[in-house]
Formats: sequence, structure tokens, C-alpha cells
Amino acid sequence: MPKFSQPLAISPSSRRPRRIVTVSGRGVRGTFPTRKSERPAQFESLNEAMALLILEVAASVKSIATQPQVFEYLHDECRRRYTPDVKVETDTGPAFLEIKDDKALATHSQAIIRLKAAMQHLRQHGHRFCIVLRSDLIADDLPNRLQLLLSVRPARGRYRPSLNTALWDPEYGTSPSNEISEKWENAKRECDDLLRRVMKRDPDDLLPALVR
Repeated sequence: MPKFSQPLAISPSSRRPRRIVTVSGRGVRGTFPTRKSERPAQFESLNEAMALLILEVAASVKSIATQPQVFEYLHDECRRRYTPDVKVETDTGPAFLEIKDDKALATHSQAIIRLKAAMQHLRQHGHRFCIVLRSDLIADDLPNRLQLLLSVRPARGRYRPSLNTALWDPEYGTSPSNEISEKWENAKRECDDLLRRVMKRDPDDLLPALVR
């Protein structure tokens, strides 16, 4: 469970992604003990923590990497760097995810303009890019329901990339009660449906009109 914190293309940077810093009194930062990565997934906001719950349960997600890669590009004659929040490997291939509060996309700001330029850079180089909104995550109280479900799931064992993480207990093969099993199967479908909707959506449609 989370421990509650016209661009000119340049080749991907060798710079290491920025390190998550210690909780400093503002925001929510921590780690999530995912079965889908050798290392715990890191988050810097409550929205990212909620997204990790959904990515962990979604059967279509095979691996998770947080702060996965730094991309460098030129915009307005300035060298910019962009680090996506999450990279996932899914049944339909890899995708980079940016997790945003809906309010953050409501204004015509320099941050949104830079995000647009970064989106263009990634897509020009063949990367799939999706924006996940807080409103996507909190619909139907999904994160709280997932957190309760995962709180009774057996703890993860040693990471093995060959594990079928869609199983309730992929390490030891134990079975839950019929009630929990039904909730687990329903939760996987719900999370997969959410991701399918997000990945079919054009991220440009979420940006303010002046930035499109």
C-alpha cells in the first residue's frame, strides 16, 4: 500500500531522472510496493498514489516505472527537459502517463505550454502519451475500494518479471474467499476499462483552447 509525496527534437537525454525527495510538509510523497517493478514505485502527489493503485490492479498493465526517463527538446529557443510521471507496459504496448489535477489544465499557463511541447516531442518520436486526470481516478470512489482490497491481498514476494500479476497471489498461489475473488475480478475489469478510456482519448482535447 502507498506510504503516505515547433519543438526541435533532441535524442533522449542520458541524464538520470530526478530523485524523489523526502516528505517536506507539503504534498504527499512516498513509495508503493508494486509487484510490477523490481523497485517500489514512487509518487509525489496523492493523484499519483491513486493512479498507482489502479495500475497495480489493472490486468492489462504488465510493468510500471515511475519517473522513467528524461526527455530533452528545444522550445522557444530554450533547451527543456521533461520527465513523465509513469511508463507502463500494457497488452497493447508501452505508454507514458502524465497525471494531472483537472484544475491544472484549466488555465493558459507556461507550464501547460511546456507540457504541450513535450507531448509533441514524444509523439513525434513514436511514443504513446496519455494524460490521466484526477476526475478519472476518483470516479465511483475507486481508489478507496482498491486500497481496501489490496490491504487484504497477500504481501508481495521477491520480484520476478515472469509472475502473472493478475493473479490474487502470484507468488504462492493461495486463493481468496469467493467474495474477495469476485471483488478482485471486478476491480481488474474496472481498472482496465478506465485505462482503455484514457488511452483512447486525445490528450490535446484536455488542454485549454489557446494551447492547442
